[in-house]
Amino acid sequence: SYNLTGLWDSTEYSVAIRCISSASIFWSEWSREETASTEEKAPSEKVDLWRVIGSSHSDGSRPVHLMWKPLNSFPPSGRILGYKIQYFAENNSALKMTNISPDKKITLLLNEDAYIISITAYNSAGNSPEAILRIPSTDEKTSQVIETVKTFTTNEEVVVEWIASEPEITEYVVEWYEELETDPFGRSWQYVSNSTYWKTNKKNFKQFICYNVSVYPLYGNEVAAPYSIQTYVQEKKPSEGPVADTGIPGKNEVTIKWKEISKDKRNGFISKYTIFYKPEDGKELNETVNSDVLQYRLKSLQANTQYTVYIMASNEAGGTSGEPKTFKTLKF
Repeated sequence: SYNLTGLWDSTEYSVAIRCISSASIFWSEWSREETASTEEKAPSEKVDLWRVIGSSHSDGSRPVHLMWKPLNSFPPSGRILGYKIQYFAENNSALKMTNISPDKKITLLLNEDAYIISITAYNSAGNSPEAILRIPSTDEKTSQVIETVKTFTTNEEVVVEWIASEPEITEYVVEWYEELETDPFGRSWQYVSNSTYWKTNKKNFKQFICYNVSVYPLYGNEVAAPYSIQTYVQEKKPSEGPVADTGIPGKNEVTIKWKEISKDKRNGFISKYTIFYKPEDGKELNETVNSDVLQYRLKSLQANTQYTVYIMASNEAGGTSGEPKTFKTLKF
């Protein structure tokens, strides 16, 4: 007999044996394989837990969306059977509630009080250590300790940097998701320890899509107020231009109005609008305004003259013009 050691937990092995006699140089054929599995052990790592707190309902209740990543220890200690969620109001720890989820997400409907939530993964051998987060009450206010956040993109990576006013904070969470994403479970996150710098592969972000990026400081199990910005990893010129509304012209002036391009068509941050206008048989002129301006009065126009006008919206990658419109100034 022989004891095989150094094997992985909860892993199936196949074993075969062959032999040789002391008087021979030839080995026998291999025996038939026998298969057996090593025993499971309880998970040794906490789940990677995050939360999204929804808006309060009229009755004071609020949804808290919990999500976590699967355990990534290798070799695995066993097959995860499910997750146990326990939670209680901070002012009433005796009333502890328990939910079981086979999935890696759950939504709890909590009241306005502060709550302590813990999640463990379990298999046939036991439970993992608890992952714990505190959910603040609805009337709690936390100070802003992150002073600024900025992002930049290299050829292969997206980098997020931030400055905190309290250097003793050693752990943060970086959260990112598409601006138009409405599913709270559609968010990505990563814990960062002992650093105010984080980077990820550029492939984790889509091109020409606006992302909300937030950095949350952590005080133990408590999540403080985030600092949030928006970013594009790459821009291209807008998919469409603004539509001009000429309104009612005067003798020598007209007010041009337009609406913002829909978010899914901007493909970048709009930096400016340019109004191009041209009298019939005349020279084209233009005026440029900031991105927060959505109307402009053209002055010193010729009376009783037909004009063509169109507007171009520009971002870092270029500009796109809307359909031209015509109007005629009054004679008197």
